[in-house]
Amino acid sequence: MSPNKNTSPVAFIIFCRPEYTKKVFAEIWAWWPQQPFVVANGLRTPTGVTLSKEYGHAFYEKIFRSQVTLIRQQIRRWIKSDTVHFERLKWYYRVFITYRNKVRRRLYGTVTIHTKTQRRGTVLLSYLTGPFSLLPWQRFTDPHTNYWECSEIARLFSMRGYEVDVIDASNTSFMPRKPYNVVVDVRQNLERWCTASANGTSPLQASCKKVMHITSSESGFQNAAEAARLADLKQRHGVIIPAQRVEAGLNNPAYADFLEGFGNKTVHATFARFNKPIRHIPISVTQTFEISEISSKNFAEARKHFLFFSGGGAILKGLDLVVEAFATMPDLHLHIVGPATYEKEFRSTYAQELTLPNISCYPRPRIDKAGDMVVGNTTFIAIANTCATLIYPSASEGTSGAVIQAMHAGVFPIVTKQTGLLEEAPAIILEKPTVDSICRQARAIEKTAPETLEKMARAAWNYVREHHTKEHFSFAYGQFIDDILRP
Repeated sequence: MSPNKNTSPVAFIIFCRPEYTKKVFAEIWAWWPQQPFVVANGLRTPTGVTLSKEYGHAFYEKIFRSQVTLIRQQIRRWIKSDTVHFERLKWYYRVFITYRNKVRRRLYGTVTIHTKTQRRGTVLLSYLTGPFSLLPWQRFTDPHTNYWECSEIARLFSMRGYEVDVIDASNTSFMPRKPYNVVVDVRQNLERWCTASANGTSPLQASCKKVMHITSSESGFQNAAEAARLADLKQRHGVIIPAQRVEAGLNNPAYADFLEGFGNKTVHATFARFNKPIRHIPISVTQTFEISEISSKNFAEARKHFLFFSGGGAILKGLDLVVEAFATMPDLHLHIVGPATYEKEFRSTYAQELTLPNISCYPRPRIDKAGDMVVGNTTFIAIANTCATLIYPSASEGTSGAVIQAMHAGVFPIVTKQTGLLEEAPAIILEKPTVDSICRQARAIEKTAPETLEKMARAAWNYVREHHTKEHFSFAYGQFIDDILRP
């Protein structure tokens, strides 16, 4: 490009010769006089500016950090307030649901547990309504595992999309009024409902899956076992005591599509006449203990102390045999925990033996506010730490929760097969318990080396930790539900 007559030299340099542009402006800037800017008050701006990191940091700390911290605090306060309000709403909702359950139980005999996910159907659970009628500030003090297990069964179904109606198994007047996908019963209602269904008065559909949850030996077997123990007591001492643990529902398993629950091969064999397989479910436990809580036990002294731990039904559980045995061994101590010794007829029959200095009686354990099992004015673990072994010659169980709880406390079991421990569990088995056989076994324990007893206690503790916890129950029952609901 060449300049024409209308193109100025400056424009030519800027637009046509850009390589000179920078040089030209630099020379002009150097030539132009640099005068400081004068403000009205006489102050002048500096000719240069140097950044100060120290000043900038101090300025930020003083001016901005407090604002950022304040904002964070306000956000935390808001989140905390929102969480508090949310928890409070949950608390009020629990109160509402509990009172609704109380009213429904009073009017209709049922409580309802709503599904946690998309609704797939309805389940009827014939077990216990108590766990679903507790207000937030209330709690169960009874240490029996069935309260938690009942609520866990309902929860497992609700997590799978099923609304659960719960009634008490002792409720013999309730009749289903709507179709159910699954019915779970623990005692006697299946027979009644299925019989009514055959007569056209019950809506139990043919597609309804009927389950019996086994918590004891077969009813006929248990009733006969208790009768035999009472007859033996009468023969030995001429004493007649009424039966305490009579079971109903003799033919209930015949109406179940599935049998599941506690017990070992000996217990499950009592259901042989129904010719149905039984799905094993491990019983849970009320309280677990760490090995450090039982490692300080003095086994040299503990081998002279024996534990008897059970619920009601003293004769069925064999407490009479144990008391008679220790009445002849004043140098060995028996600790009886549970309500069996407080049964009126039993206590009057063995009034003399129960006052012996080597026999101590404790009331039924309870759960305190901290969730610990306490017995009277002491803890269960304190009593267990004085004993090396448990003697429990019961004639009928599902799986004894008392035995499992004692094993969790590091007490080695001396039991009958009817207590329901699996065959591989570490235990000493009393084949035919008598007063003499119990005495011989107690003397054998007294002569056992403390180191051996400690290994036995650790083996018992390890076994129940690996097989009998709430987590094991929940996993096994969840698998069972998935199997019966699989198309």
